[in-house]
Amino acid sequence: MTQHTPPPPGPAGPYGALNPHGGAPAQSGPPTGPSGPPRPRRRTGRILLAAAAALAVLGGGTWYAATRDGGGHGDGPSAGAPAHSAPASPGGPSAAPPAGPDTAGAARINAGRKPGDAKALWLRKNDTDLPNALVEVLGPWTVGDTIVTATHRTVSAYGTSDGRLRWSLALDRDLCRATPTASAEGRIAVVTRLEPGPKSECRSLRMIDLRTGKQGWQKKITQEGPWDAFTDYSLAITGDTVTAGRVSFSTAYRLGDGRQLFRQAPGRCTAQAFAGGPALIASLSCQDGTADVPHELIQEVDPVTGRARWTYDVKRGYHIDHVYSVRPLVVSLYDRANDKRAVLALTDKGARRSALVGPDQYAPGCTSHSSDTNSLQNCRTVTDGRVFWMATRASGTGPGAGNQVVGFDLDTGTVVRRVSAPPGRLVMPLRMSGPDLLVEVLPAPTGTARAGAVASAGPGATAFRPLLRLPESSAEAHLRLDEPNAVYQDGRYVLVSANLVGDDAHERTSDILMAFGP
Repeated sequence: MTQHTPPPPGPAGPYGALNPHGGAPAQSGPPTGPSGPPRPRRRTGRILLAAAAALAVLGGGTWYAATRDGGGHGDGPSAGAPAHSAPASPGGPSAAPPAGPDTAGAARINAGRKPGDAKALWLRKNDTDLPNALVEVLGPWTVGDTIVTATHRTVSAYGTSDGRLRWSLALDRDLCRATPTASAEGRIAVVTRLEPGPKSECRSLRMIDLRTGKQGWQKKITQEGPWDAFTDYSLAITGDTVTAGRVSFSTAYRLGDGRQLFRQAPGRCTAQAFAGGPALIASLSCQDGTADVPHELIQEVDPVTGRARWTYDVKRGYHIDHVYSVRPLVVSLYDRANDKRAVLALTDKGARRSALVGPDQYAPGCTSHSSDTNSLQNCRTVTDGRVFWMATRASGTGPGAGNQVVGFDLDTGTVVRRVSAPPGRLVMPLRMSGPDLLVEVLPAPTGTARAGAVASAGPGATAFRPLLRLPESSAEAHLRLDEPNAVYQDGRYVLVSANLVGDDAHERTSDILMAFGP
């Protein structure tokens, strides 16, 4: 594991500063993003923070309610392929029955268990035919007792208890984007290419029901004008609305039947990206800014009508990087020209609540995959509504470097608690469990105690208490997963590789999922 010495802090912003250029703790595997400053619009890479600000304002683009069903050149709803169906076109996933869980791999890990260690419940190898490229594993989504992933042209659900395939949906076109979360009814939306080739536009929007493994409606996203590009999407779900944010135009559809609900044409300020969940939050870019001195707005949008419920005018020069939390609203901002970063908390009515201020360099763990370049919701932070938790970067270098998870009071913006990782280890926030903060203890590349774990910190604790300790024999397999996403539910810890390498000689021997439990 290579540890990078953090650069010196950049200049402080007008509202206090968190030190810039934080990234996720380094892990083995390919680099996850550029180390330098991100580019002006939706940036990739793991971003860090500071503090920031703004003025209240009126404004926004022009939203139009749809008056017709659908929004895609006459495309009507179409039934999807049933589970376990063969691909609808050449180049799709193999129609051969997928292999079962990797029982031999799980047995090798369990052979090295010591008293108190968790058990490897199941492992799975990739069973999808991939193109000769780095391929993202979209998701994961959890529905009931299944965990669902999407790769290339296949969406698959596995039982969390046994790793067995519950259903597999073959698509006829390459996947481009997917909503980061599922609706309460277990539905997601994905965007695929229109035609088979890798250069075809990503303009086919589809709904997939994760409970049944079947595709619902499908329609072509209308090109709204000559500047409507389909290379960078922001997909988000709020209630029964799915938004497709783009650089110049944005459209929203009813998730249940695909009917277009509203669209936004270019105006003085135009929505380009959305964050969903308990509210629909839009990031708007205004025409009176430049790449180095942008002028952007944050809005809460009615998910049915598209009308703005409130608007917050971000201080000029700051660009909206990420939405760390929707309820409460916590937003990351970046001033590229002056290398200043900020984290701003707003109330549910759109008023400034606080700007976070802390002395460390932080690692919010924002993913850098190509399908997330316009995503606002791709970071590893946690909040309970009052305290916002974020990991620091490693202190020092080498195998002895460790980090902390720091809690900020959202009413004051100040640090109220620090919880240190085990000596020489790195931790990342996972989620809240009641009043307790859950974290992942990341595996270390060397040492005698290097396996991963799930740990917790109760109210007032300054150290983590292990909940699930993985066997030392799992460390090598864990480290082979590329930037794994994690789900901890019902006592089971499931790791999902974020990327796979398409290579006919090795792609079906690559680990994609691992599950551990008591």
